[in-house]
Amino acid sequence: MDEINLRQKFLLILIIVTVSRNAISYSEDVAQSFRGLFTRHSNKRLSSIQADFVSNVSLDVCTGECVAAARFQCKSFSYDSIRRSCFLYAVNLNDPDVRLVDVEGRDHYETSYLKQFARLPSHEVRLMTSQSISSISPEECARRCILETRFKCRGFNYEHVVGQPVRCLLVESSPATGSQAAMTNEATDFYQKETEGAISSFINYGMGMLRPTITSEVYQRSVRGVTADGCAQRCLDETTFDCLSFDYVHEDDNRQNICHLSQYIAANVQGLVVDSVNPRHNHFERIERFLNYFYATPYAVIQGNNMKTFTKVTPNRCARLCMEEDAFVCRSFDYTVVPEATCLLSSKTSRDVGGLDTASGHVHHFEMKPLLDCGGNLTEPEGGFASPNWPRNYAHHENCVWNITTSRNKVIELRFTHLDLGLQSSDECSDEDDRLVVTDSGYRPYCVKPNTKMVTTKTNSVRLQFLSNAEVDAQGFRAFYRAEWTCNMLLKESPGEFASPKWPENYPSGSRCTWRITAPEGQRVHIVFTSFALEHHALGHCNEKLDHVRILDGGTVGSSLIGLYCGSRPSFAVVSSGQDVLVQFSSDNDPQASRPGFHAKFVFEAMNGSISDKDSRFINIGEGVEASKWQGTEEEDTRVVGSLLSSEDLLSARDESTSNGFRSAMWAVVTCLLLLVGALAVALFLVIRHYRRKINGEMEKSVDEVDSYPMESVPLQSIESSFRKNQFNNRVDLIGGAEAVAASCTITSRNEDAATTFEEEKLPSASTALMHPRPPPRLHRPQSSYGKYHEDNVKNINIEDKTQV
Repeated sequence: MDEINLRQKFLLILIIVTVSRNAISYSEDVAQSFRGLFTRHSNKRLSSIQADFVSNVSLDVCTGECVAAARFQCKSFSYDSIRRSCFLYAVNLNDPDVRLVDVEGRDHYETSYLKQFARLPSHEVRLMTSQSISSISPEECARRCILETRFKCRGFNYEHVVGQPVRCLLVESSPATGSQAAMTNEATDFYQKETEGAISSFINYGMGMLRPTITSEVYQRSVRGVTADGCAQRCLDETTFDCLSFDYVHEDDNRQNICHLSQYIAANVQGLVVDSVNPRHNHFERIERFLNYFYATPYAVIQGNNMKTFTKVTPNRCARLCMEEDAFVCRSFDYTVVPEATCLLSSKTSRDVGGLDTASGHVHHFEMKPLLDCGGNLTEPEGGFASPNWPRNYAHHENCVWNITTSRNKVIELRFTHLDLGLQSSDECSDEDDRLVVTDSGYRPYCVKPNTKMVTTKTNSVRLQFLSNAEVDAQGFRAFYRAEWTCNMLLKESPGEFASPKWPENYPSGSRCTWRITAPEGQRVHIVFTSFALEHHALGHCNEKLDHVRILDGGTVGSSLIGLYCGSRPSFAVVSSGQDVLVQFSSDNDPQASRPGFHAKFVFEAMNGSISDKDSRFINIGEGVEASKWQGTEEEDTRVVGSLLSSEDLLSARDESTSNGFRSAMWAVVTCLLLLVGALAVALFLVIRHYRRKINGEMEKSVDEVDSYPMESVPLQSIESSFRKNQFNNRVDLIGGAEAVAASCTITSRNEDAATTFEEEKLPSASTALMHPRPPPRLHRPQSSYGKYHEDNVKNINIEDKTQV
């Protein structure tokens, strides 16, 4: 009994250390839970009779009871979430004649000691075996290694030779200790207990080394005579280059261990190669940030269950893509090193498909570790959290609280990639439902609704509480948070700061933000823009239709304008004349025009000195000029300023906005009318010009017809009629000698019985010219429909001849 108690105490201490190291969360707080040692089967129980029973306990207590059981070896347990009862079993599914039975409200948990080991398929550690056990499963072998007290078990070889009983070979050494390399063996898998120290930050990819390249050296530094853990520590401490991997050679020809540090991983150099001269070398790659949330199984794969593919990405990037996938719940991924560094996401795990297939090439499998944290305090600028047991269903009777706090001048943006809390009743936030309650500091709590994608807090602190009942469970939720700059906020504390959305990253298109800064009575606001990079405006003139910052000398949208700012510029300052300042930022809908934006700090100071610091390079409409409405309707204006303004300020702002909006509308109507009149004038001008050209063409055609007839055969009446029909209102100037006829001309026919007199206002008759005693001249075309005949056209007509006529 003493030996059993000693073993159980050692097991308890070891499990606490192991679980605390592997509890997965963005939080620094570690969940003290034993759940990581078990695999859950929802709505199931074991067909066997329980070995022990505990009533009225929580799931965590039931888990601890199984781990610490001394009277028998607890291999599994079932938990009744409705009656809060715990059933402990001395058998599990690996035992004969044991199976799962469907039962509502009860979950079965199988031990999963293998989670505490890193599997290296088709490899073995060739050292003297400390203990050999035949015909047991890998899970039982892992349990034996953890429970071993006679020596420090660091792992085991699991032999599965065809035609022979399987064997579990416990070993005291591993590649992590530097005493023995993992060598290839197709009939053996090596399981290494998760280690402590610097080596725990690396994945052992077994036998191999980085492939040499022609263009560059794959190793940046080499060190002799260090252990594998010491080599890992040197890689982590390296500052001259970014060390991502190392190759460790176990005892070369001089019986010295060699550590080769590199800034490359296998995907950068088309995989690993095996040195046939000295095969005693292993390749280790650094576990970067997102890979920490996955179990790595080198040279293994899930066949035919990939749902999304990415190429030319690193393993760490692939892990992040899996964690942030929102089209489906990504639980694992396969990573192919050659030829294109391919990432294959999947919703399945090895448990779903009955185990992994061994891969012959450079293909590795990664499975997401269950997120065990049930609450915590999160203070990093960005991170994430999830319902317990994610990416699997959460358990019953969960009560988890996360407190997220960021810097004072920011708010918290929550993004849900998945949110499934089961069926919800019609009553919002009902106690009968599984729910996620959000409490923004100083505001009323509310429940996150189904299908919610984004939640933005109003303060820099938020509390989230997840509650599940005893009836049903569901997939749960996965959320990421990020500290963001405030937008549409009232700032009353000095010193303070604010910035455009996403700063220092590019702000999104279509942004609308308003900050009202209010100082105590008798003080004013001094703002310093430390960074300012907005869209460039043509000719250096700020246009309100493009990205700009507008500063108003007061707390409402009707306050006088201090300045309109755009483009890029060095640091500058603005000082208010009173205790309030309204800063408005607007960006258009052009994503190509997005820039980093601006960052500003402000302080409150006494009422003295200059009112503002203006810059002639930027448009300043001038103080005392009433600002027009910034954007949108009264409702939008209320939303932009929100609850930041008092009721009196809101009423004033609405009145100013209504008046300014009416004037703006009138100007718009007048502008439209002027444009319409201009368009009509242009159209009329074009019509007149068209008809003038048409008339000219007809006149020219008529004159050509007249010219084509011999003048002797043309009747006088026809010529005169033709001239009258085409309305040639032209005057014929008869020029002869030194005298010109200016007023009127009277011509008397040779026939005294026929005489015609034409007044000055009428068209001169062509018959007069034709009846002249001299040969009649040819008629020439007029210069224009309103011009006069050129004097050459009538030069043969002599005014002296009228005495003869």
